[in-house]
Amino acid sequence: MAFFIEVNMAFTGATAGLAAGAQTNDTLMDFVLEVTYATPPSGNYQALRITGESFSRGQTTARPEEINALKQVSQSVVTQVSASGTISGALSSGTFDDLIAGVMGEDWSEAPPSVTINSKATPAITGTVHLKNSYHSGRDIITIPASALVNFPTSGTVHVVDKIAGIDVFAVYILNNISNPGLEFSPGTLPIADATVLSDGATITLADIQNGSLDKTFTIRKKLLGKFLLYPGSLVTQVQFQLQQAQFGTVSVDVTSANETQSATDIATAVLAAPSGDVHNSVNNFLGATVFGDAPQGCLTQFTCTLARDGSANDYGMGHADACGVRTGQFTASGSIEFYFRSWDEYTACIAGTQGPIVVKTVDDSGNGYAFVFTNAALRNGKVNSSQTNQTVKASFDIEGNPAPDGGATFAIFRLSGVAATGS
Repeated sequence: MAFFIEVNMAFTGATAGLAAGAQTNDTLMDFVLEVTYATPPSGNYQALRITGESFSRGQTTARPEEINALKQVSQSVVTQVSASGTISGALSSGTFDDLIAGVMGEDWSEAPPSVTINSKATPAITGTVHLKNSYHSGRDIITIPASALVNFPTSGTVHVVDKIAGIDVFAVYILNNISNPGLEFSPGTLPIADATVLSDGATITLADIQNGSLDKTFTIRKKLLGKFLLYPGSLVTQVQFQLQQAQFGTVSVDVTSANETQSATDIATAVLAAPSGDVHNSVNNFLGATVFGDAPQGCLTQFTCTLARDGSANDYGMGHADACGVRTGQFTASGSIEFYFRSWDEYTACIAGTQGPIVVKTVDDSGNGYAFVFTNAALRNGKVNSSQTNQTVKASFDIEGNPAPDGGATFAIFRLSGVAATGS
């Protein structure tokens, strides 16, 4: 009697050589702040979460205009090397913060100065609102004990929250810590009743970052096929945020670099994992907007915010083709906003040249996110068009950021945490 043993081969493992080339899904990007311009440091690099990138090297060549018998051009010479690109990503909390700091020319505050009202403390910490106060040049003021304001700079943007009184406002202040201490605001800034006494537990917190004068460049790395393309001397020239109905929030970061170099050596001591926060959606994560203190009556359909370094560019000299320095330019903030047309309020303000704060808030499902604050913006180029049949009219405006009154910052960002993602 014969016995047969059937041997089954296990079809396990991967197939080799199937890809035609390097895969975009394998692309890794990270970055580090430079101590010295265009000098890639060692140490910890920060990984990025991206949806795409467009970094590349550009070369400019020149030829002498020599006459020759062959009637052909002369040998070219590379006269200038440049590199630039855009990092595209989905908006998630914390992912792009260091690059945002680059374009804003400032560091994020680890613990922004804050005051918590406590009338039972010793000494008591109280806060009282006085509108258009004659003792303060007609400004609005929140009087607060001088001892509670010692860590506040002379001007800035604050978030005033009193849950009991229903107060939630972002406003630009100047500090009065002399005669009648407190925070002063432009007349009409505070949408709060005169003589309002802030409740115990109310908070007044400074912005986590506002544009400043720090110059920052980065080394950015792209890893493909086991090697690195390095972009030293990378200046962040623009960061743009976009929120749009039915879309996830997006971020794009424009960079100009001193050069692009190739290396087989990993100079990083370690690569820190990218932040893992959820991507911001435009449904329950969008917490609304205010224009000059009031929310538009129609639902928002689109918002863009562009932070840029106007006039920034590389400088070139003789003896080498790549950049020998970079001009960081001047900070600008601009944007656009669109919503369903239900009131003439914003259009009237546009025509009148009204300026004031414009605030947009967005968080992820965990309640972490941002409040973007134009401290003294104007609405420009208002459009209210009926473009076709069977549509709801929308109003759209460009946002022009301007320095805050009394020479303060143009733009501020507040980090939000523990905020319910309930939509607007």
